[in-house]
Amino acid sequence: MIQKFTIDNCGPLNRVEWAPGSGFNIVIGENDSGKTLLLKTLYVTVRAMEEYGRGSDNRTFRQVLDNKLTWTFQLKKLGDLVRKGERNRFRLEADIDQQKVFFTFGQSAEKGVGEAVEPAESRKGNSIYIPAKEILSLDANIRQSREIDNQFGFDDTYYDLVQAVNKPPQIGNTLKYFDLARKKLGELVGGRMENPDKDWFFVKGKAWHPVSVTAEGVKKIAILDRLLGNRMLTPESILFIDEPESALHPTAIIKFLDIMSLLASQGVQIFMATHSYFVLKKIQLLARSLNLSVPLISLCGGEFSESDLHEDMPDNPIVDASIGLYEEEVMGILGN
Repeated sequence: MIQKFTIDNCGPLNRVEWAPGSGFNIVIGENDSGKTLLLKTLYVTVRAMEEYGRGSDNRTFRQVLDNKLTWTFQLKKLGDLVRKGERNRFRLEADIDQQKVFFTFGQSAEKGVGEAVEPAESRKGNSIYIPAKEILSLDANIRQSREIDNQFGFDDTYYDLVQAVNKPPQIGNTLKYFDLARKKLGELVGGRMENPDKDWFFVKGKAWHPVSVTAEGVKKIAILDRLLGNRMLTPESILFIDEPESALHPTAIIKFLDIMSLLASQGVQIFMATHSYFVLKKIQLLARSLNLSVPLISLCGGEFSESDLHEDMPDNPIVDASIGLYEEEVMGILGN
């Protein structure tokens, strides 16, 4: 898991220094505050550690990292990721699974970092990034873009996820709570996703529905069952989720977060970026009912502030707007 990290001069972010928890970790902020950028930066770092030295891959860690940065951020030159300012350099330092990770680059960087400290060994597990948009209906397009055209379009968060869900299911026992999570996912979406001959279908009972006519929310969260079934999601995984509220109705969000709580209880570290007060409130209720710490950072103007959802709601425009609407409703009722 990610024990702590410091990121300097990353896009709109001046500096973020955080020691996240082992379960839920929440990132909030207004649009263009750097939430997705932060999640992707952490994902790139973790996935580079996982791909480094795996199987017959003989690339150095720096080569793996350079490739991951290029295909995730897809900039004309990597230095464009550096926060504007004279002599600014992007810098990341982290403790991940008791290993030190470090890399840095300046504004002139083209396709690679200027300096990197290689981890002692490859990281076990497969970490997963679930973007705000579903990927199953885009499967063929994502593969075409990367494997045939070899051009920018769909970044590595999409491509890695497509590769992960296309791994066939495995036979054998899984963890009790992972089985329970799969059962609850099946109840939530009412079926499962299958891809015979590389075409995705939503299977509900005996009916097979093409992915093109399947609800957006179902497509987005049903892939979790697949990732648990093919063992791409394990207790060693770090799960990054961007806007879980996207395309889900309130009841589905509640059940989805309950399922996430099951995964967190088994060792899956979760980083979640959200705009939703509804999501924050549900996770706060989970934190208090289970007596868990839920670290949260709020991004604003390049800076950050920390809080814990177990203790209280953070001071943030998302929360302020929601409370303002509630107070407006109450005043309206009292006024009548």
